[in-house]
Amino acid sequence: MRKIFNFFINKVTLLALIFLVQIAFVVFLIQYFADTWFYINIALTVISVLIVLFLLAKDENPMFKLSWILLISLFPIFGGLFYLMVRIEKFSYKIRRRTTEITAYRKTMLEPIKNLKHTNIEHYKTYLSTDYWKAYNNTQSVFLESGEKKLEALLEELRKAEKFIFMQYFIITKSIMWDKILEILLEKVQQGVEVKIIYDDFGSTTKLPFRYYKFLNDHGIETAVFNKLKLNFKFSLNYRDHRKIVVIDNKTAFTGGINIGDEYINKKKRFGHWHDAGIMITGEAVYSFTAIFLETWAFSKKIFLDPRKYLIPYSVFGDAIYIPFSDSPLDKNFTARNIYLKLINDAKESLYITTPYLILDNELSTALKLAAESGVSVNIIIPKIPDKRLVYMVSEMYVEELIEYGVNIYKYDLGFIHSKLIVSDEKLSMIGTSNLDFRSLYLHFENNLLLDDQKSINEMLEYIETTIAYSTKFTKENFKKRRVIYRLIQAFLKAFSTIL
Repeated sequence: MRKIFNFFINKVTLLALIFLVQIAFVVFLIQYFADTWFYINIALTVISVLIVLFLLAKDENPMFKLSWILLISLFPIFGGLFYLMVRIEKFSYKIRRRTTEITAYRKTMLEPIKNLKHTNIEHYKTYLSTDYWKAYNNTQSVFLESGEKKLEALLEELRKAEKFIFMQYFIITKSIMWDKILEILLEKVQQGVEVKIIYDDFGSTTKLPFRYYKFLNDHGIETAVFNKLKLNFKFSLNYRDHRKIVVIDNKTAFTGGINIGDEYINKKKRFGHWHDAGIMITGEAVYSFTAIFLETWAFSKKIFLDPRKYLIPYSVFGDAIYIPFSDSPLDKNFTARNIYLKLINDAKESLYITTPYLILDNELSTALKLAAESGVSVNIIIPKIPDKRLVYMVSEMYVEELIEYGVNIYKYDLGFIHSKLIVSDEKLSMIGTSNLDFRSLYLHFENNLLLDDQKSINEMLEYIETTIAYSTKFTKENFKKRRVIYRLIQAFLKAFSTIL
């Protein structure tokens, strides 16, 4: 009974109901004005035509345009209206100005280090520096091959906190994992440690008690809820904070695919074994993760904190290069997508990729095919047990297409792989929160870490090799037994894959 009650009072359910009410209201208006339907029909069709012209002129990925133009062509009367209801995102002058201010804020926080050169990473460093992301050495890292390992390391580091703890997550679930973390956070608050948390409202709203941020604030944990879902006549899943960051005293930082919930540490089975990964870094590169958190805090709370307060100098020996960076749909740079593309294009011998979803734009798909046909060993691992069935059906279409060009694609037989990882030529890697799908690469706030630390890269390669050992390789035979109706559904879903 409690679960049913929670289902009906949570924000997502209410927003969905309001969206349905909106559609019902439109239908009512059409029936009410049935006598003038001819003129309404013309007006709605004109709106749809104008939106198609707007899409053709818009500077946007062609696949986004194709999906919407196809939808509007299929439903010329209501397609344009649906676009206005769902796709158009209106950002106020204040939000656009705040985005500009945050970029300037980053520039003051992250002045680039000169004369720091590694051949493998030099072009990446130059590209990322255009958005004021800084390259570091004097940093070390530990690859964390599971949620269980991440939790163990995280609890140990949290206990060492003396000055501040920053945590930013897409999903925080009331769970065994969270209870262990919260216990330490409350202890640290009592010791005078500054604790700040950001969680995404959509990602966490069904996972936490109602207005949980008030509970945290009342217990001394300053909390920001990112992009709060509002009960209005606008329903969108875009522009979510998909980042996963922990920073402790500007000495240690964590990132990767692991949220906070019992499925991430396999205390709760949802889709078989949950296979994830993260990374812990110590040293100078941590400061960029501090800066990313402060930017998100400024965006959410409209408060620009003095970064000098948190720039606690800390360095360890290390000559490998680390470049932490974040991604925002507001600046239209699509940084993670471009780094993925460059890592694929630069590979000469091998590529290893793990991703829970495989929905590619034309450039990424072409790059993977070209790499495989050029003799690069391209290897991608996706789940066997999906968490989103419709998305998985689209991923299967990309799998079928890619293996025709010699790309090796595996499904993780034990369950669901959630890590977001790419290793190019066993020398350069990116790990973080960006999935290989449109929503992650174009519509969400993400963060990643580019590195050439050979020790951690070797640990990633061991993780990938072990994962492949528990996986089955896709072959052309896997796709010959599909029924016609299944193929038709897949083709329809692929046409609208950008808006899933």
